[in-house]
Amino acid sequence: MERLAIDGYGRFLGTELGQIVVREKKKIIERKNPRRLRQIVFSGKGSISSEAIKLLGTHGVDVIFLDFDGSVIARVSPPMLQTVSVRKEQYYGYQDERGVHLSREFVTAKMKNQIAVVRGLAKRRKDTDPGASETLYEAAESISTVNESVCEVDGDCIDEVRNTIQGMEGTASRVYWGALSAVVPGDFGFQGRSGRYAPDPVNSLFNYGYGVLHGEALRAIHFAGLDPYGGYLHVDRSGRTSLVLDFMEEFRQQVVDKVVLRLLTKNQVNPEQFALKEGVCRMDKPVRVLLLKELLSRLEDYVRLESKKVAWCNVMLMQARKMAQFLRGKGSYSGFYLRW
Repeated sequence: MERLAIDGYGRFLGTELGQIVVREKKKIIERKNPRRLRQIVFSGKGSISSEAIKLLGTHGVDVIFLDFDGSVIARVSPPMLQTVSVRKEQYYGYQDERGVHLSREFVTAKMKNQIAVVRGLAKRRKDTDPGASETLYEAAESISTVNESVCEVDGDCIDEVRNTIQGMEGTASRVYWGALSAVVPGDFGFQGRSGRYAPDPVNSLFNYGYGVLHGEALRAIHFAGLDPYGGYLHVDRSGRTSLVLDFMEEFRQQVVDKVVLRLLTKNQVNPEQFALKEGVCRMDKPVRVLLLKELLSRLEDYVRLESKKVAWCNVMLMQARKMAQFLRGKGSYSGFYLRW
């Protein structure tokens, strides 16, 4: 399956003879069979026709629109699946141990993926920078210790233990981001994770990456028949897709962090390609285009599961469907992680 990124002023997505076409100044620059498309991402000031929306909807193709920082500002998708029973159980699960179990799995998987990323970085620096390697290995051990504590958390409903789990998650994340700051080139001025409004180029890259991941996680939750707003670990807030944010925790490190770190450590981007505007660091268009291309490619990359090779986007869909089954009392749920 393919993904199509539309980035550029004046580009228009339409149809011709049952195909999806991209025009620029009336000239067709791309032509795609909708049956081969999985997702279309608008990052810029392009436009789309109603006929294209209908054709894409017929073939189950997602269309998302990203802001400058990667935030999903709009999404066009096929109709919601008729799965009322799944959503009912999702809401009931908030009041019982199912919400605790899912929250614990989201966080333990996140920490195991953090450990895998940090240990991978340490291994690659064992000979070239032994001091940094040792620091990274120590960080991985610290995260592992916290993870063991999370596994022991139990409760009758998520409201009883949310603060405890989030506190442990925060501790592990501080160690993780401190470890990453040791491998990011110093001229980027990275002092650690800042959150939504990026003050530096590195946070700008991560924010955009997580925005793209958010769109993919939203797609998986949608096709699993779950309510993206009914989360467990992230509290309810108007407009917040809490379950999507919960679910994303399993995939941030392997899908986004590895891509961003590669761009930084391989010198594929430089600080001069970013600018501070109204207190927020923004990337130049060439960086945005490169990052989006790498992220969409990563989502289609294969990961080996036992004897099978599965694309990352399908791993996410499988996990979302397992969550739905677990909430309905059909099977168990374990957070997804890769061993280093």
